[in-house]
Amino acid sequence: MILCMQLEKIGAVLKTLAPLMDRYQQGDVSFPDHALKWLEEAEKTMSTLHLPDGAEMSTLRGRILKAPDALPAEDGPPLRSSVRRARNASAADALDRAEAVLRGRLLGAEERLKMFEDKLCEGMTAFLLQNQLPEMMTSRQAWLGEVWHDIHQFSATRPLAIYLAASLSKVDRLYILDRVLGRMALD
Repeated sequence: MILCMQLEKIGAVLKTLAPLMDRYQQGDVSFPDHALKWLEEAEKTMSTLHLPDGAEMSTLRGRILKAPDALPAEDGPPLRSSVRRARNASAADALDRAEAVLRGRLLGAEERLKMFEDKLCEGMTAFLLQNQLPEMMTSRQAWLGEVWHDIHQFSATRPLAIYLAASLSKVDRLYILDRVLGRMALD
């Protein structure tokens, strides 16, 4: 599971929520339909990231779709205004729940990366006390790979490098290395 990709993709989905809620606030009659589309996109994003919480998005879509069915039908079919209010309320509740699920995943990924980033920052301090960084003569990605290789070869930071390699994907390791170097203002 690539954590930095979760940050990027889930963050992008969450950024599109505010304009959607503006539609609700403005009384836009198409709000429930847009909410359904948003939930579908959120589900696709979660599926792409192989996160099981994506299934909850389809359940939330189902709540919006069945909201009119829950209205009492004693004197015939419910009024259109009642159906619209029920769908709006259900869509707002579904988006609230979906936002909580996505935000939880986002915060979890951020916390995990921050923990590893802090450990790597300590290791980089030890590394830089006795070593220099290689010259950047290639692409930034290749250079980060060279720095990572040097960290892995240095005896004082080898255990950390092994630990990070076992805990994170290569993409995440290079992502936090780039952030650490940025924090240290060495790049």
